[in-house]
Amino acid sequence: MELDLVQQSLLATRPCTSMGTMQLIPPSSSKSSKPAKHKMILGENSGCISLYEIKKAEVQTVFTNETLLNSNAGGTGGPKDATLNDMGGGDETISTTLGAGRKTLGSMFSSQNSDSNLFNPSSTIANGGIKSIALGGNSNKKDKIFATNGSKIIGLSKKGKPFFSLTSNSSESTEQILFYQVAEGVNWLEYENLVNEDNLDSEAHLDTLLGCHDRSIRVIRNGECISNLGVDVNVTSLGCYDKNKIQPGPKKIVFGTSSGTVAMLRVDQDGAGAHGWAIPAKSKSRGMVNVLTFSDISKDGVDDIVVGWEDGNIEVLGFDVNPDLPQTQFSANLGESVSSLAVGRLSNAEFEEIVCVGFSGKVVSFTNEPLNTKDASDVHGRTHAKINNENKIRSMQKELEELESKISQKRTQLAAKERAVQLDYSEGSSSGGNNDGGPSVMLPTFDAKTIFALDEEEAAYKISVEIPLEMNLVLLASSVSVDLLDSDTSTATVSRSPPPPDSDLKLCACYRMVEGGSRLQMKIRTTEGEYGEITATIVGNSVPTKSAVVVKLPVKPLSLHCRAVAFREDELERELNVLTLRGSFSVNVAHEWMRAGVPEIPPYVESDEAKAWTFRNVFTGSILKVTYEKDLMRVESDNLSTLAIFKECVSRESMRRRVHVSDSVEVKESTIPGFLGLLHNRLQHLLALSRQVDIIESLKEINNAEAGDTTWMSQEYVEILKNADAIKAEHKQRPMLMNYLAGIITDLFVDRHKLRGVDVRHRIPELQGLINNYDGDALLSVFSNTFDG
Repeated sequence: MELDLVQQSLLATRPCTSMGTMQLIPPSSSKSSKPAKHKMILGENSGCISLYEIKKAEVQTVFTNETLLNSNAGGTGGPKDATLNDMGGGDETISTTLGAGRKTLGSMFSSQNSDSNLFNPSSTIANGGIKSIALGGNSNKKDKIFATNGSKIIGLSKKGKPFFSLTSNSSESTEQILFYQVAEGVNWLEYENLVNEDNLDSEAHLDTLLGCHDRSIRVIRNGECISNLGVDVNVTSLGCYDKNKIQPGPKKIVFGTSSGTVAMLRVDQDGAGAHGWAIPAKSKSRGMVNVLTFSDISKDGVDDIVVGWEDGNIEVLGFDVNPDLPQTQFSANLGESVSSLAVGRLSNAEFEEIVCVGFSGKVVSFTNEPLNTKDASDVHGRTHAKINNENKIRSMQKELEELESKISQKRTQLAAKERAVQLDYSEGSSSGGNNDGGPSVMLPTFDAKTIFALDEEEAAYKISVEIPLEMNLVLLASSVSVDLLDSDTSTATVSRSPPPPDSDLKLCACYRMVEGGSRLQMKIRTTEGEYGEITATIVGNSVPTKSAVVVKLPVKPLSLHCRAVAFREDELERELNVLTLRGSFSVNVAHEWMRAGVPEIPPYVESDEAKAWTFRNVFTGSILKVTYEKDLMRVESDNLSTLAIFKECVSRESMRRRVHVSDSVEVKESTIPGFLGLLHNRLQHLLALSRQVDIIESLKEINNAEAGDTTWMSQEYVEILKNADAIKAEHKQRPMLMNYLAGIITDLFVDRHKLRGVDVRHRIPELQGLINNYDGDALLSVFSNTFDG
């Protein structure tokens, strides 16, 4: 059953980049049988926390606080001085125990290090911006508001009165908070890049679910991790679908991933998990799942799943057609990435609505209220939508008058400041003083959200940039070699310029917006073995003059390797070359070497025990396994070039730390043909593309002559005609891809013979010819031990 929901704009605030900064506060219990409306609490990047309610289709502000998180109101700021007052009952307490690496508020709050993972979204939000908002209170009502700006947590009543304050002594930013009434604090050791969390209740205990960037969902019980459930992609959003279920048995965990997939996992009381249904993203432009929530919007007695994606899509997934696999019942697009979602009765106490907050601060709702029908109580016969719009217009006119008054005051103040600055500047110049300050120039600024994520399917990085105003252009400058790839979702024109001769840059490119817009997605492919950073300069069409934000994106030497939860059976059967590193170093030092060379590594280790990591190259399909303990590191791969890159990285880092490391390499000859076999199909496909392009026009002429009758053609020719446009588009990328593959094979060629002490650089042109006129047997012969360098 498809839902008929009507979109209506509610509010426009300042940007809200962080996820989960909006909540709907349920109405207070009343003796009246009539339903009551929710109120909306919203946190902005500016640090402002506001509570709104809607009366007569007009949004009214209950309270606004812009300075509380930047002050010591409600507490003195230290963990021991945290206060808790007026919680509405004496049967609950909040633990505020903090320590190195451990964090607790109620049940917990999480931290995130933006440098630990290339997937992490980075933002230019100023310190003090709201990172998360949670509701707390007695079990019967959620009327207490908790908010964090990353370093401080406060509690507010529904009237805006502060009753709790806590300043974290952690060097990392708190990204999410979750309240639960407990009698004792539960400490848990932070795991890798926690992105989302939820409670899973049972009669015997309270479990906490952690969705992590290391492709896992962890179950925490009594401060201990009782289960580590692997998933294929990084988890970006998570929730317990049936946490209000009283009956014992497995719980359904619904989670979203960085690839845009929405999936379900069953978790039993022992923490064991079993994968259920999964719904992949409908398009490559979807991006990650930002937020999800559950509510019975369709009124069929079963909760629906409401999902918000990075590209602005919002969907309601219901189970009325198939109880084992949810189907799309409603779909809409916000026009910008979705930051928060909630379901409640905000505009009308009689009708539920989906309330959404976008990146720019736009607040809209999708309601099942029949807004296009006439209001029976209106003497003029107007529709509900028209009445609401007229009320909003009057409210906006009043707000506009207030803003004009504020602007006039600000102009007067600014003019006075400019006159004072000019006077100081002229006096300094006339007296011969060194007044290098000059007149002050106040440039407009804006927040920018940038996501640098590895697309495993396309073996390329996607750079998603979004700002809360119209974007003019994005400049890319890279200190490493990268290939710019075509993006189906980008309408920007791309121009490349040669890097300045006196710089270390290897790429200078400009993406200029053609059709306007506030969001841009770029696609690049890095070259393994090179490390550095990509600088993105984002220019917005701000008024009165353009301004820019600069974002730096790190590139690791093994940048195309992604974490693998487990190797497949065919991968386990491969022989692996082994690099052994010995020296006087600790587990923490070895972990730092890992972070320097490979992405998706957490910023620190949990203990001094031996560690093991598994990776897969998303372009070639080769595998990498790294284990280390005190004074010993073992690196295994079926690609010798991977070992050479890792060895070079460790050598560089060990020299910086002045740690002596000895190394030895064990080469398995069978890995050479095995690795070339991984590239065989791709090389064959590229050669076939040229042949297919050569015959497309001929096939079209014959097909026209036969009046479109293809029954006489072979299936191969039919497929070529059917996919002619796609084949031509792919063929345009062939030279770039052939050069990339040639580079991989050349590196393997050089690294293989370097280990034998043979210099083969003078034979590279011959190798290039073998690659361009690909012959598997001839290519393999140059890697043999009988090859004469």
